[in-house]
Amino acid sequence: MKKLLSILLALLLVASLAACTTPAQQNSDNSAVTVIDAETDTEMEEADDAYTIAMIYQDLSQEFNIYFQNVLRTRCEEAGITLMEFDGKSDTETQLNQCENAISSGVDALMFIPYDKDGAAPIIDNCNDAGIPVICCNNVTSNVDEATAYIGANDIEAGIMETEYIVELLGGKGNIAVVEGPFGHSAQVARQEGIEQVLADYPDCQIVLDDTANWNRDEAMELVENWLAGGTQIDAIICHNDIMAMGALQACQDSNLDIPIIGIDATYDALCAVKDGTLAADVYQDVYGQAEEAFNVCVRILNGTDYEKTTYVPFQLITQENVDEYLENF
Repeated sequence: MKKLLSILLALLLVASLAACTTPAQQNSDNSAVTVIDAETDTEMEEADDAYTIAMIYQDLSQEFNIYFQNVLRTRCEEAGITLMEFDGKSDTETQLNQCENAISSGVDALMFIPYDKDGAAPIIDNCNDAGIPVICCNNVTSNVDEATAYIGANDIEAGIMETEYIVELLGGKGNIAVVEGPFGHSAQVARQEGIEQVLADYPDCQIVLDDTANWNRDEAMELVENWLAGGTQIDAIICHNDIMAMGALQACQDSNLDIPIIGIDATYDALCAVKDGTLAADVYQDVYGQAEEAFNVCVRILNGTDYEKTTYVPFQLITQENVDEYLENF
C-alpha cells in the first residue's frame, strides 16, 4: 500500500507543477474508539454491491483534501463504487446545499470533511432523517456522536505535540505567537486547546500574539508581517497548519529574522523546509491513513458488517532527524 500511496502522491505533485436504497446501519460497540497503528497497513474492504457514495470535501484547494480525494477515488474505482464528489469551498452553506443534493440523488452513504464545527452539524441530522449512513471525516462537528461513524485525528494531540516541541526548544521561556485556523473550525478549536494545555504548565512561556489566517498562506504572511512591524518580541511561532506556517516563514525570511516555526500536516514544501532547517519541525497528519480507514468503514457499514464508530489516526512529530522518512513518500 505504501508503494501505491507514493505513486499517487508523486502523480499529484507532477500535476501541481505542470487539477438506490440504504442498507440498515449495523453498529458494533458504539462507545469503542480505535487508534490505528501508524505502521500497520490495512486491507481494502470489498463491496457487496454497486454502491454510490457521496463525498463532500472541505475545500479542494487545500492539499489535505486533494490527497484524501486521490486515495478515495482509487479505492472506489477498485471496488466498483460510484463516487459523487462535491467541493465545499470552505463555505458552510455550500456544504449544506451539497448534502441536500446528495440525499436527493439517492446515494447509499455520505462522507464529509466539515468546514465548521457547528455549521456543518445539520449534515449529520439531514442524513439521519433520510436514513442514509453518514461518516464524518478528519474534523468533528458539534454533534459528531450522532454520526454513523467518525474517522480522523485527535487535534488536541497535534496542538500538544507542536507546543511541547517549541517549549523544549525555547528552554521553557519565551514569547509565542499563534497563527490559528478559521475560528469555529473544529481543528482550530482543538489544536488551540492542545496549545493552551501545554502552556498552562509553563508560566514563563506565554502567547503574546494570536489571530486567524483561515488556513491561507497569504493571510498568514500578511498577519506575521504586521506582527513583526509592531515590534513585539516573538521567540517562536506555532501554526495550526503547514500552509500558514509557510506564509509565516516567508514573512520572517523577508524580514531577515530566524524565528522557530512549526506547523501541522507534513506537506511537501513544509517537509523540505524542515530538512533545510528553515522550519523548526512539523507534525504529520496521516491523510492517507484517514482516507483508507474512512473508505473501509463506509464499506463495512454498507455491507452490514461490524465497524468501529470512532477511529483515530495518530499524529507524528517530524524533525530534521526523521524528515527523510516522510519525504520518501513524495
